[in-house]
Amino acid sequence: MAVEELQSIIKRCQILEEHDFKEEDFGLFQLAGQRCIEDGYINQLLEIIQDEKNKTIIKSMGWNLVGPVVRCLLRGREEDKREECFLIFDLLVKLCNPKE
Repeated sequence: MAVEELQSIIKRCQILEEHDFKEEDFGLFQLAGQRCIEDGYINQLLEIIQDEKNKTIIKSMGWNLVGPVVRCLLRGREEDKREECFLIFDLLVKLCNPKE
């Protein structure tokens, strides 16, 4: 469910210009991304972030996922989940516009 919710938000935002993103879009993106992490859909989240079609969305909204990803890194018990979280974190740092 979390992945479908995130994909729905992404699909809606793909047709918008970056300056047309609303505050609500940022909040929904963050909640859906956080749910993906919490529900164990980390690999699917990584695929969404890596998808070139989502580049503008990730650049603009991805920074909101840094907190949930860091929590995943800190409390991750499974090595493969931690590795995927680290890959997501690395991509977010490279791709996103940080908040001021």
